Amino acid sequence: MRALKSFAVAAFALLTLLLLLPATPAKAQFPAYLHAISDLRTARAYLEMDARPGGEHARRHAIDQINKAVDEMKKAAVDDGKNPWHTPPPQSGGNPGMPVHTAVRLLREARGDVDHGHDSPENRGLRERSIDHIDKALADLEPLL
Repeated sequence: MRALKSFAVAAFALLTLLLLLPATPAKAQFPAYLHAISDLRTARAYLEMDARPGGEHARRHAIDQINKAVDEMKKAAVDDGKNPWHTPPPQSGGNPGMPVHTAVRLLREARGDVDHGHDSPENRGLRERSIDHIDKALADLEPLL
């Protein structure tokens, strides 16, 4: 009787494990636009902390373009059922002593992520609009390098 109970407990535990195993999520695969959002937010933070004289207008315009690109990508995240606030960390670190250079590098990485992504029909041109905003931000920052 005791052996039967332990066999039943072991069988129940194995059955439970087999039923729950497929329910565990696979390692999260972040779409490219979530990586881009993270890089854009970090680039924006570097530009906002840059208090050097000169270039304020260019930095402000670049930040506006970054905000527009992030807004476009957040729409896609919501459409895909993703949380736009749950993004991976930026793909590379930065140098606080060179905030504009770091922001430009992060913008280029974000552009690459968006450029390699796909634009589904329901996003209605999200990819092209996001790339356009990132390109405008890069053009604003080029003279400051």
